[in-house]
Amino acid sequence: MRMIYIIVGPTGSGKTSIAKCLSEYFNCPIINADAFQIYQDMDIGTAKISKDDPFYKRHYLLDIKRPDESFSVMEYQSLFREKVQELLQKYDNLIVCGGTGLYIRASIYDYEFKEEEPTDTSDLEKMNNDELYDLLMSLDQEATKTIHKNNRKRVIRAITIARSHELNKSEAIKLQEHKLIYDDIKILMISPNREQLYANINQRVDEMFEKGLVEEVKELLNKYNLSSTAKAAIGYKEVIDYLDGKLSLDDCKELIKKRTRNYAKRQVTFFKNQFDLKIYEDKEQLIKDVRGE
Repeated sequence: MRMIYIIVGPTGSGKTSIAKCLSEYFNCPIINADAFQIYQDMDIGTAKISKDDPFYKRHYLLDIKRPDESFSVMEYQSLFREKVQELLQKYDNLIVCGGTGLYIRASIYDYEFKEEEPTDTSDLEKMNNDELYDLLMSLDQEATKTIHKNNRKRVIRAITIARSHELNKSEAIKLQEHKLIYDDIKILMISPNREQLYANINQRVDEMFEKGLVEEVKELLNKYNLSSTAKAAIGYKEVIDYLDGKLSLDDCKELIKKRTRNYAKRQVTFFKNQFDLKIYEDKEQLIKDVRGE
């Protein structure tokens, strides 16, 4: 029976080890669903599988972009769907593994993106936050329910979408059916208890520094003009601040741990609210259930 297994969960929950185990069991490939593991040379800070690991060669959508290139959910959706179609010609089962919920949802549900022409936002840049918010209210009132007026970037984005389309963003989303586009799919979430998860995260951050995270960031800065997308990765932006003298090393480590814990909490909330899935606290039980043991 053909099946796509989507393994989701917060950072530090053990998704990669589950994916490797299931990949071995089914003798099938793994599709990466982590927004930052798509970048080459960003290895330690993203907890990417090592190139020396035999399972690295089973991964797809890994190391496909340079860190000086931007990347979007629309681009990921296109690459994901192409790769799934290709791999299902060769394999009965596929494993999708990652923690970027929006990428996964946009790829497996009936999300549609429209190509947009570049828009002039010079008039918007001159407005203050209150003026922008009032304008958005007049164009797309529904959007103001989920966008804070001080989130200037998102407000401007919503205005440009409303200006450039006959339907505003909220109306366009409502027209989509929000149905899975694949028939045979199981979404499984690994979610350790909070105490264990936070301990895993803290340990992982310490190990990243031991493995050479600071040196990795130095090399990236020497080699690339990092894109805004790549710079947004937790762990990298904090180390950059450390290298710029804005943080001490200890403060840098603690800030990464704190932001990673907060991110993990948001991931759990997103997955529970956005997907029809089965949740496991124990990864061994998840693996046994998939194997039918």
